[in-house]
Amino acid sequence: MDEAYRLISEGGFERLRTREVASRAGVNTATLHYYFATKEDLIRGVVERLFQELAMVDESPRDESSTPLEELREEFEDSRYRFQETPETYIILYELSLRSLRDETIRDMLQELDGRWWRHIEGYLTKGVREGVFRSDLDIPAAVATLMAFGKGSIWQSMNNPQAFPADRVYAQIERWITGKGPSTSPE
Repeated sequence: MDEAYRLISEGGFERLRTREVASRAGVNTATLHYYFATKEDLIRGVVERLFQELAMVDESPRDESSTPLEELREEFEDSRYRFQETPETYIILYELSLRSLRDETIRDMLQELDGRWWRHIEGYLTKGVREGVFRSDLDIPAAVATLMAFGKGSIWQSMNNPQAFPADRVYAQIERWITGKGPSTSPE
């Protein structure tokens, strides 16, 4: 699985060949096919690995003692850390997203991942509104959709032109929008 993951991150699905996966893993092709009967089964295995990489995406708060504002900040920091430490995770996620346009099974799996992420964000936003940490008039479904779109888009922006993405200022602006508090900052 590690080799399939690496091959996709290095060259997309065009590079994924079962013979090359087997060779790089040090097994023969028959052994690989014993575990993954088809290339599609191997791809589904990659999706499962991606789920494990993004294990932080679940429906419960990360830490019961965390405040909703800490949860929001941790969302930003997780994204930044993962992008710096394991950029291949996001490369594969985007490759899978494109493939999901033609593959219903992968589309369903990615929608499940998005659903889990949605419920996670919705949970801490709801708690934040209830506790008075976030704006009382926050449209939670719209805020969740915005944060998810921002998360996906910010990674794309960071991959293509990291110098053009002032992450700290953007994160601060989102925090001000959600909390309704804090001074605005001027561009540096």
